[in-house]
Amino acid sequence: MTWSLFYRFDNGVPTDFHELRQFGSSLWSANGKVITMGQSMVAEFPSPQAAKDALVQRGKEIEAQGYKRVREGIHDPARIDFPLLTTEIRKGARRAFQAIRAAHPDETIRLFALGSDDGAMTIVHAAGNLALSALGDMDDESEVWHFAEWPYEEGGEFLDIAYRMILPCHRSDLPCDVEFDVLHAGLFEACIAAMEQLDREGFFGTGEAREEVVLLCQSEGTEHMEGSIGRLNTSRVVSRLERWIKLCE
Repeated sequence: MTWSLFYRFDNGVPTDFHELRQFGSSLWSANGKVITMGQSMVAEFPSPQAAKDALVQRGKEIEAQGYKRVREGIHDPARIDFPLLTTEIRKGARRAFQAIRAAHPDETIRLFALGSDDGAMTIVHAAGNLALSALGDMDDESEVWHFAEWPYEEGGEFLDIAYRMILPCHRSDLPCDVEFDVLHAGLFEACIAAMEQLDREGFFGTGEAREEVVLLCQSEGTEHMEGSIGRLNTSRVVSRLERWIKLCE
């Protein structure tokens, strides 16, 4: 399956998408606002070559409308390229978290999260400025460990490419043979790995400042950390979470 993805930008921020996928003699297309499924349709052609020619022509028409081609390649309906998904999540998350920092320049962002819903249909992020060191032993820490309660979500547009990579598994008009369990596990592992890579780059800080940072990967609105807490956080943060869990029992 040939895949082409186009965006229209406003000051460097993607606002609208066009997507083309050719499979056999069919040409699938979708367009709309980023971080939405948009509207889709499928056109049938006499042969795979005719569908491929139509994809090339349609791509030129989309670019003539002011869209920029940002990705193209081959998509296999029987598998998801999880290493590539990890790369796209890392790139998107970096820009999304940078957008949050830029939107709140007077605050120190200490909480960072990536995740999805239980259906593995979305890729979401959030951030906050709450400091664990500012909380007393008797304070409620639920806001720290549930990223759905965190206040900042700017920059979600930058995760749209990764979002487009998982959407075929949720569309009725596209072929997808990936089992849900494979998608769910692979998506969360990609989010965790992306955060690990950003951490190794020093994106979340170093030294004493890093000790105050909490990184989470979880299903939105749940306490399930998908095994991420120990991989992503310092021993100080892990101990704090374990203490909180015992207090809640």
